[in-house]
Amino acid sequence: MKIRILLSALAIMFAMNVSAQETKDYPHAFVGVQGGVMRAFNGEGIDRKWNPMAAISLGYNFTNVFGLRLQANGSTWNAKLDDGSEYKSKAANIDLDMMFNLSNLFFPNQRNFVNVIAIAGAPFNLAIPHAWVDNYTYANCEGTDRWNKAWKAGGMIDFNISKNWGINLEAGANYITQKTSGYDYNKWWPYAMAGVTFKFGHKKVKSEPAPVIEPVEEPKQPEVAPAKPYVEPKPEPKPEPKPVVKQPVKITENIFFDLGKAEIKPEQASKIDDIVKWANQNPNASILLTGYADKETGNANVNMKIAKQRADAVKAALIAKGIDASRLTTDAKGDTEQPFSNNDDNRAVIALGEGK
Repeated sequence: MKIRILLSALAIMFAMNVSAQETKDYPHAFVGVQGGVMRAFNGEGIDRKWNPMAAISLGYNFTNVFGLRLQANGSTWNAKLDDGSEYKSKAANIDLDMMFNLSNLFFPNQRNFVNVIAIAGAPFNLAIPHAWVDNYTYANCEGTDRWNKAWKAGGMIDFNISKNWGINLEAGANYITQKTSGYDYNKWWPYAMAGVTFKFGHKKVKSEPAPVIEPVEEPKQPEVAPAKPYVEPKPEPKPEPKPVVKQPVKITENIFFDLGKAEIKPEQASKIDDIVKWANQNPNASILLTGYADKETGNANVNMKIAKQRADAVKAALIAKGIDASRLTTDAKGDTEQPFSNNDDNRAVIALGEGK
């Protein structure tokens, strides 16, 4: 009992430590069904063959790394000994499993299609009604062990087919301590299963706010004074013409990206076209592209890398539409600067153009 309490405390502490890694796909609940095979290896006596196994699970992924699963599974076995005797047994487990998503632990800022999950659990009860049938004497012997202590360790490969559906392959082993005597010393029970999972109750995704586009300052035209009556001018020396000072022209565009992504979304493509149009109208102007990342996910190194990739992606899109690369400058701030108050808006590239 003390070991079970310690495992529960460690699981709660681990969940608190990784809570900052949540994404729009987490947290969520899930249900699953699985089918496969199980085998019982005894310390001595009967060594059963692989036999069918089935399981149903209900669980919750609290973060993209940690989850808990309540699983009910069962299996039946039949074995024949050399003397013609038969052994028949049925087993049912109710397990509380801790699940650790290693793919999301090492790659937290992307949606992984393949997830490698480590599993550690403690079956609550292990019921094993069994019967020994001696075919020579036709005598039956009912086993007395009903509830046994057990521990589970294993792993799963989960394939994200969609946001709500996944398929998985799971393998592991139970270590069981039985009360019975005689030949029936079942110690290790390895198993292998495949199944399907339905995921639901995802965290709602915040809608992206409308982009803020600053108006372009138009150059002011000098006021024209009203015409005066004609007066014969007196000959005077002509003044030197004053140079015409052109007012600077500017453009600012904010291009937003998805979490952990550096690809330009289709709904942001019109902003690229607006920048190209402005650049063609102002051929002497230069454009600065600054990439950012939100501070609440990832780490400083990862965020600086994704910010640079976003700036380079916008630069490549402008070059593809005919803008000379010499007019484009890129910079990356990572998460060192947060230009927007809303955290999700800081996954962006700010394009600032200025010229005369």
